[in-house]
Amino acid sequence: MPAALARLLSYLLHPLLMPFYAALMVMNLNSYVAYSISPQVQRIIVSLVFITTCILPVLTALILLQKGMIRSLEMESLAERKIPFVTTALFYCICFYLLNQLPVPRILSWMVLGATITIIIAWLFSFFWKISIHMIGIGGFAGILLGLSQVLNTSLSGILLLSIIVAGLLGTARLTLGAHSPKQVYAGFLLGLSTEWIAITWLTS
Repeated sequence: MPAALARLLSYLLHPLLMPFYAALMVMNLNSYVAYSISPQVQRIIVSLVFITTCILPVLTALILLQKGMIRSLEMESLAERKIPFVTTALFYCICFYLLNQLPVPRILSWMVLGATITIIIAWLFSFFWKISIHMIGIGGFAGILLGLSQVLNTSLSGILLLSIIVAGLLGTARLTLGAHSPKQVYAGFLLGLSTEWIAITWLTS
């Protein structure tokens, strides 16, 4: 894979964008979740998720970069990842809390809770191993689809298959850029997928 394409995929499929993509997807599914929420509230939810799980973590990373606490936004070393992971997990917790205050199906907050748990696990990994955060993100997206297909009793096989293909491309991109080893890529995907699947299926049962 050309390096330019690998970088483009890494930006477009950044892990901080995955909750936003997942929220957009849920709002467009042919299910009671979307039907039970008015268009105005849907926009509020998507905006809330985007601000708390993407904008605020990015702004925090920029502040850390300015203060010299990280050398780049890529956060290539394990030491650089610790503080951003903690602050990002905090923002995700805030998103989870705020979603719980809205009169919407709890499955939306369980999705964010699953993402929060994966960040905490990734933070623990950062003390000794550089697991792929990109693959955790796309794996979590696939896990959300798998969980929703069971909980909502609807077929999402088409988009689930597409997400797995995209995950394969993203994994190839991370390997092309030399950001991770194959084990780190596979482990990240499986961690994201299993955590989100468990969060959705177990907590909504």
